Amino acid sequence: MRMGRPRKSEKHLPNKVYRRHNAYYFVDPKGKWIRLGKTLGIMYRRYADFVEPGPMNTLDDVFSKYNTEVVPLKAERTQKDNAIEMKLLRSVFGHMNPVDLRPKHVYGFYNKRSQKALACANREVALLSHVLTKAVEWGLVETNICKQVRKHRPEPRNRYVEDWEFTAAKRAMPETIEIAMDLIMLTGLRPGDVLQLSRNHLTEEGILITPNKSRRARPDGRLSQGKALLIEWSDELRAVIDAARKLPPRFRQAIICNKQGRHYSVSGFDSIWYRYMQKAVNDPENPLKEPFQFRDLRAKSASDDTAEAATARLGHTSSQITERVYRRRAKRVKPLR
Repeated sequence: MRMGRPRKSEKHLPNKVYRRHNAYYFVDPKGKWIRLGKTLGIMYRRYADFVEPGPMNTLDDVFSKYNTEVVPLKAERTQKDNAIEMKLLRSVFGHMNPVDLRPKHVYGFYNKRSQKALACANREVALLSHVLTKAVEWGLVETNICKQVRKHRPEPRNRYVEDWEFTAAKRAMPETIEIAMDLIMLTGLRPGDVLQLSRNHLTEEGILITPNKSRRARPDGRLSQGKALLIEWSDELRAVIDAARKLPPRFRQAIICNKQGRHYSVSGFDSIWYRYMQKAVNDPENPLKEPFQFRDLRAKSASDDTAEAATARLGHTSSQITERVYRRRAKRVKPLR
């Protein structure tokens, strides 16, 4: 492959870094391909060994420094999301000098972007804000001007899955997806954590797991252990886990797995979910006529229990987020007379 040609794909990757055979490689000046690793975080960490720090004249330079020093400390899913968000931020702000960036520039981007995708706009400005926070730390700018930009809060998703809808959807799903549905309902775990469950999480007392979102980057660059959650055994939970373990392949670590015995990625599972959900709603013999998302079942788990129990099971430190986002069932009240 000749160097110097404009990229046609994966334009978010650093200079001289390419992806092939499911891994990232750095091509040195002699044309030698040096393997950096399979994940974005490992790639950026090792990429730093091959580049000389240069002047921070543009935000593109700042973004590169952020990718090298900060992104590797984040969870793998966050790294992938940041790569997509960073690609757009580079195209809009990359040419600018960091000290020339003003709130009006960010507002211009945010207002235009939020008209089509408010949630995406919020995440992209939040990422830009963190980049500028690090830029203040690195002595490149005096203040983080993004703190002056007021963002709109998107309305929480309010789709509640009725019991009959849950049952109707299960009838249309393969057994592996049925088990995943039961697991997210019973445990209240995030979809990503359900899909990452393995035999190592199964203990005599229950399912012992550290939700991925509870882990934070430490000053030494490693992720903290996070706060563990023990989901105690019930007869129904044991039965679901036993059913999952009986599915082929027999020898594997993953509880919910593909035919090769490997964990599903969230995006890969969502694609399968979407395909079967569309078949269900288009089946004239299936009463389900309105689709719902796999993540809506976490909200059903919270909605079908008391607020206190739901907050504890979802691993929230405060009941406010549980009430605002996850408890979607209509609140019952009694008439005055």
